Amino acid sequence: MGRDAHTPTRRCLNVNTRAGWLVALLLCLSTALTADLAYAAGVDATAATDLQTAAAPDLSRPPVPYSANDSAVALGIYRPSLPDDLSSLAVEERALTHPVSIVHWFALWGGWKSAFSRTDLDVVSAHGSLPMITWEPWAGVGADPSWSLKSAILSGRMDAYIASWAEGMAAYGKPVLLRFAHEMHNQPNYAWAVGVNGNTAADYVAAWRYVRGFFQRAGATNVLWVWNPNTLGDAPALSYSSVYQSLYPGDDEVDYVGLDIYNTGPALNWGAPYWRSFAAALSQPYAAITSVSSRPVILPEVSSGEVGGSKAAWIQAALTSGLNQFPKVRALVWFDVNKELPWNLGSSDSSLAAWLAVSGSQRFDVGPTVPS
Repeated sequence: MGRDAHTPTRRCLNVNTRAGWLVALLLCLSTALTADLAYAAGVDATAATDLQTAAAPDLSRPPVPYSANDSAVALGIYRPSLPDDLSSLAVEERALTHPVSIVHWFALWGGWKSAFSRTDLDVVSAHGSLPMITWEPWAGVGADPSWSLKSAILSGRMDAYIASWAEGMAAYGKPVLLRFAHEMHNQPNYAWAVGVNGNTAADYVAAWRYVRGFFQRAGATNVLWVWNPNTLGDAPALSYSSVYQSLYPGDDEVDYVGLDIYNTGPALNWGAPYWRSFAAALSQPYAAITSVSSRPVILPEVSSGEVGGSKAAWIQAALTSGLNQFPKVRALVWFDVNKELPWNLGSSDSSLAAWLAVSGSQRFDVGPTVPS
């Protein structure tokens, strides 16, 4: 992930009607683009590009119809500028009458946003969103053996650091989604992954319980733990189930289970180098994870490329008929980064317009929470 700090930006007008959002957008574009959206040299400028190039949708059109049979789902956004620059969410929020439900960012134990930050949590809460933090036990430099599960966590080396986060979270007191040590298998680049640095499935489960124990002792019951294994391309559910089962800490240790869903199309081979619908990409890991855990499902990283099909149609289907096939899904967070592929919503005018049109549905009007 891109995790470099960005320069702070000014907020756009805070309005709560669709017409108001359009006025606010025009004012922002005409008076503040250069000053507000200029990032520090060398960092990801996805959000700035989106604001400058996205075609405004027809906001006079009614929102996508909402059926009482459609389960409520929280929508969120990850991009490298968050949580430092919440004004960059103006594009995604302009079709809504509320902020995005979840603001997602990454924190590395030995790198970007390492120290616990009450300020980050307060700013996101004041914005009207629920914080989600992917908490990565490494320094971001690949499979460094000094960050193996045994050497960094189970040895007690990082006890003071873990305790600082636990105590900070307890003092904060409001709900926070904490996604600890995600994608912990079939991932050679992560120092905590099974098969890397001698890590075993038993080590991973022990490390999870060890870290969570600090939060329990600190009284940080407001922290909602997200256990997020990797996906395996087009592997069948049976292949997933045995892997997931060996790594799962148990329902008593987890509040939500997570899955990262990407449609790479033919432009990238992550195990399924062809165009897949949202439902096709999610079906097998969803079947596996719901057989292992009874917890609700969160999708902390979701995106599609542009090559091989219509990204706009993919988004529209994902947020409507796609979600309807997976009733345990309670939240979907878009991975809004131009990285291996142009995952960002603003990769094309039609893609961003599709998101804005569909995200206005009442099923996503849940506030800063994950629906029960």
